[in-house]
Amino acid sequence: MTHRLLHSLLATAGPLLLAACNSGGPDAADPAAEVATSPRAQVTVGYVATDTLTDVLRLNALSAYPAKDLLRATTTGYVLAPTPVPGQVVRAGQTVFRLQTKESRTLHLDKLTGDPRLRFSGIIAVRAGRAGVLASVDKLAGDYVQDGEQLGVVYDKSRFGFVLDVPATQLRYVRPGQRCRLVLPDGRMLPGRVAELLPTADATLQTQRYTVRLTGSVPDLPENLAVQVELDRTAPRPVPTLPHTAVLTDETQTQFWVMRLLNDSTAVKVPVQRGPEQGERVEIKSPRFGPRDRILLTGNYGLDDTAAVQLRK
Repeated sequence: MTHRLLHSLLATAGPLLLAACNSGGPDAADPAAEVATSPRAQVTVGYVATDTLTDVLRLNALSAYPAKDLLRATTTGYVLAPTPVPGQVVRAGQTVFRLQTKESRTLHLDKLTGDPRLRFSGIIAVRAGRAGVLASVDKLAGDYVQDGEQLGVVYDKSRFGFVLDVPATQLRYVRPGQRCRLVLPDGRMLPGRVAELLPTADATLQTQRYTVRLTGSVPDLPENLAVQVELDRTAPRPVPTLPHTAVLTDETQTQFWVMRLLNDSTAVKVPVQRGPEQGERVEIKSPRFGPRDRILLTGNYGLDDTAAVQLRK
């Protein structure tokens, strides 16, 4: 009786134990199901568009006042008050400094005559030779100066411009009279033109020097201000473009590629040859994409070839 009961229990529990062993426990997962539920990159797509772009050459330049009027003492004596201040606008022929000869101060000739305009008063006027802005004041009231000593510097604002150094490899794109654009550090863009070719070159950097003048109103800018000069290397032309976020590159920026949507869930890597960038668009020189090719615009960074993706709604 006992043996029959034990045999019956084993016959009943055996299939249950076998099923439990084959189940692998609650933590076991189906590999196919795991792949199906793996997270996918959320991406957005766009299409290649045709835009009118211009190949732009961007170079650096410095602001300069090439015409400077040095105000010098015309006699030995003392500087009289009031003295001008830097930044003061002066007219051509305006008295900027007044000097008193040392003989006049010793003999008090200006007080004896009562009229400093008289020739024998010993008061000498130093006038500006041209209109401009007083850039510096080197002497103050009461200073003793020698004949010919510098008192200040007047910048001729009408001759204000920029000095542009062009690399020898880019000389064919720059010529006198060419129109250009100057981008200031604060983002303002001013129209200008290439004025003169200067007969000087940097032997170390191999650059040719040009001057650039503004064609519109001249704002108040200091000397030696670094700006960017934009010159068009080509005429505007229609080219296929993509947003710059769609074009990826390596660390050395020698290889470029985009991620093209193969189907609704797979993106493939496509090497491209990029052209110049203008604004938010980049020219795609090759390959030639069709109007239905979907290119990843966002979510494309760091994806491998044939990456699993999901279109963002």
